[in-house]
Amino acid sequence: MSNQSNRDPGSDRLIFLAIFGAIALTMLGGAWWVLSFVNNVAQPEIVAEVIDEASLIYVNFDNNVDDIVSAEAYLAMGEYLLENEETINVQVLVGESPQSIVGYMLSHFSAGLGVNCDYCHTLDNFAADEWDDPVAMANRDQARIHAQMTADLNQIWLTQLPEWTDEKKPSGSQIACATCHYGEAQPLSYEAELVGLPDDFRLPLDQPLSLDELDILNVNARTDISLDTVQYQQYVMYHMNTALNVGCTHCHNSRYFPSWEVPAKYYAQHMLAMSQFVLEEYGETMTQPPSCTLCHRGAVIPPGAARSIDVMPAALVPQVEG
Repeated sequence: MSNQSNRDPGSDRLIFLAIFGAIALTMLGGAWWVLSFVNNVAQPEIVAEVIDEASLIYVNFDNNVDDIVSAEAYLAMGEYLLENEETINVQVLVGESPQSIVGYMLSHFSAGLGVNCDYCHTLDNFAADEWDDPVAMANRDQARIHAQMTADLNQIWLTQLPEWTDEKKPSGSQIACATCHYGEAQPLSYEAELVGLPDDFRLPLDQPLSLDELDILNVNARTDISLDTVQYQQYVMYHMNTALNVGCTHCHNSRYFPSWEVPAKYYAQHMLAMSQFVLEEYGETMTQPPSCTLCHRGAVIPPGAARSIDVMPAALVPQVEG
């Protein structure tokens, strides 16, 4: 007992710190070895860089591709990049290098849809159009179509926003896979059971939506329309309010709703017309017609939108002069 009572508490603390430090260094060394192995063996350098930067791509969306893409797929991508210095069978992302296309596939397709590479590819040959998986082949065809749709929306429709009004500037965000999919392979525009709306509610995308012809949504102080039309207009407004998480004054002068002095109203009309374009040109490739909720999900700037053209392939965004 006397020996124990005479021990220096300071020496005990030093011993504890020494043991703790040795354990910590051992664990840190093991973790470093694992990370080095994964980066240097299990996946090519370009893949590691894409993973590190994935969270910088989107507005309020981050889907870790490490949890989605298999080790087998990483190895197959690495082998493919080593064997192919030039792109093969690229139809939409023309002009991109094999490395940048792999980066786009990981950070946009895999992260955006929450799917592994074999959802659209055979790991034996990423450039193949035909193999023994008709479902994946169909997914690949649809991915190409929707990539072209993304280019159309970014290059044609979003570029028109500055022309509508000088009082509201576009955010610069771009439409990407995650904007609609938000980590889901099959996103829904409309839930089976809608809250505050009839379950069969859909936007009036079968109606004229230009400023001169927009009729079904102009209901104020009119006696030539039915109460059913008025109620439908209220359904549309409620859908927009909840989809963007805004009140009526986000787009309207509350003293006189038909007026157009609030800049966001021009944007809302333009986005309705864009949704109509999507339905007309790409509706056959979608499970449901587009809605405001499909992209906005309760925010004015859609979560899952790409932050700027700088994080998108050049083929899918407007070209900046100079």
